[in-house]
Order: sequence, then structure tokens, then C-alpha cells
Amino acid sequence: MSAKRNINIADLFCGMGGLTIGAIEAIKDFGANPNIKFACDIDPGAASFYKLNFSDFISEFHAGDISEMLSEDFHAELSDVERNFDFSSGGLDYLFAGPPCQGHSNLNNHSRRNDPRNFLYLRTIRFIQVARPKYFMIENVPSVIHSQENVVAKSIRLLEGFGYSVRELVVDFLRLGIPQSRKRHVVVGCLDDDIDRISAGIYTEERRSLADVLGDLLDAPQVGMFDTPSKMTADNLNRVRYLFDTESYDLPNELRPPCHQGKHSYKSMYGRLEWNGVAQTLTSGFGSMGQGRYVHPLRKRVITPHEAARIQGLPDWLNYSEVKMRSNLQKMIGNAVPPALSNRFVKSTLG
Repeated sequence: MSAKRNINIADLFCGMGGLTIGAIEAIKDFGANPNIKFACDIDPGAASFYKLNFSDFISEFHAGDISEMLSEDFHAELSDVERNFDFSSGGLDYLFAGPPCQGHSNLNNHSRRNDPRNFLYLRTIRFIQVARPKYFMIENVPSVIHSQENVVAKSIRLLEGFGYSVRELVVDFLRLGIPQSRKRHVVVGCLDDDIDRISAGIYTEERRSLADVLGDLLDAPQVGMFDTPSKMTADNLNRVRYLFDTESYDLPNELRPPCHQGKHSYKSMYGRLEWNGVAQTLTSGFGSMGQGRYVHPLRKRVITPHEAARIQGLPDWLNYSEVKMRSNLQKMIGNAVPPALSNRFVKSTLG
């Protein structure tokens, strides 16, 4: 029997590992061994979670600021540190990256589209220049294209100059089988392959509703932080009762807190999900009905972290036991990239 082939990946700004999960599962389905040549994240909680869950696959993990390891000068000779990222001998098959998007997000009114973190996007491009992966995927919020630094256009010009075929996409996760109205900006590229075929192969015909992913959790025991909802105030419990008693999904304006009344466009806040529908874009605020439409469709409560993870397409085999604070748990799950994105990307290249 021949040994299984190793397929090497790297994941920058990996968070809790959404893109890694999808790649690992796709590689295993292909009958190969996933090997994480390099991964990094500056957030201690996310780094700890990542190392715990992917310890069997990790060759190197950096818990710190990747920008300190990469030059901002694309014409500079490789530094001693950057030479460690030269994977030409062992080969790097896939590079995934999710540079911090807060500076691009429409929710960030303070530094929208003009933020030092936006330049971390260009550090990803330097990593690609140095590591030369066969395939790469960089994901971000759709509004990244409006950054004042024009990072996307600059990046594509650089990547094409490095010899990559590159495509820019806005991915609709509903078309990836995720029951969530979530869209992300994605730049994908490859060396010596058909980028149009790969881009077209990302989507699936599968469609799922909340009923499809939450049905078996309806009467699950509410034991432990992962399977229990956040506690609600008396006022919010009354609001939930109103939604169910009147068979409503949107809370009338007069029943909202005074600060959320008046003219606004946040209809989904204090709203109830529909069992045969899909969720809005999940955020770390899913534990509060005042943060969005997060009331369970059939139960008088907000969704649990486990249910939120299912809506994100995160697998049940993940180990959350070392996450001790609910705020950290919600942050990791809400910020995760649904693994379906990288899973479909890898499968479209392995064909």
C-alpha cells in the first residue's frame, strides 16, 4: 500500500480556524494527509483554540503579529525570518488568509476604510510572494474594495506580477449550503491551473434552512455554556413572549427600548428567526436579541453557541472545553469563516 500524499496548507489570521477546518475535511475526503505548515493569529484565545483542535496537523504556529515577520517592501531581499516561509522545497499547496476586516466593515464608523489594520492585507501578499503557494484564497468583507488604501486593486496587480492567475469574487454563502445571508469578498489565485474552472466550482446546488441544521438540537440537554443560551432580562423575556403569542417575527417599534425606537433601519433587531428560513449574517452578538435577529424560531430564547456554530457550518467535533468566557466563545464563533468556503475551493482544485 502506498503512503498517503501530504497536502500542505498555511492559514494567516486564522482565528478559530474556519478556513482550516474546510481545507482539512476536503483533503481527508480526497484521501490525503493535511499538514499545516504554518498558521498564525494574534488573539490569545483564538490561538489557544486553534492549537488545541489542530495539534495533530500543525508543523508551526505563531501566536503573535505576522506583520513583524514580513517586509512591507515587495522589492526587498528575503529577510532571515522570511526565508523560513520559503516552502519551495516541501511545497505549499494552499494559503488561506482572513486579514482583520474591522477597518473595512460598514459597522466601523470610527476608522471605516482608513485603518492601519488594512495594511495587513498587503502583508498577506508579501507572504504569497515569499511562500509561493500553488493556490491561495483571501477573504474579507465586501466593503474592502472601498478602502482608502485601495488594497484589493494593489494586491491583484502584485499577484499577477508574481505569475498568478487571479479572480475577485463576492461569495454568497447561501449558495454554499450555509443557512445564512452572509457575503464575503474573496480573492483566489493559482499557478499553472484554470482559475475560471476553480472559481466556478466553488458553489454548490445544495440549499439548507435553519430546520435542516438545527432540528436535532431542538430538545438537546442544556448543559454547559456551549449548549445553553445567554440569560435574558425580564423586559427581553416579555418581548420574546410577545413574538410567540402573536406569531410575529418582527418586534413593533413601541416595544423596543427607547434608544432603539424612532427612525432606524435595523428591523431585524429584537426579531425572531424563521424555522424554514435562513439567518441574517451571524456576529459575536448572537447572544443578545438587541444585537440582531437571534431569537430561536421555536423556543422562547436566543440561540445557543452550539446552534450558532451549526448556522456557521462548524462541525460538532470541535473542542470548546478550554474556552471559559461566554464573550470569547461568541466572538470566536461569530467571527469564524464558514468552512464550506475553503472546503469547496480545495475540492474544486482537486477535482
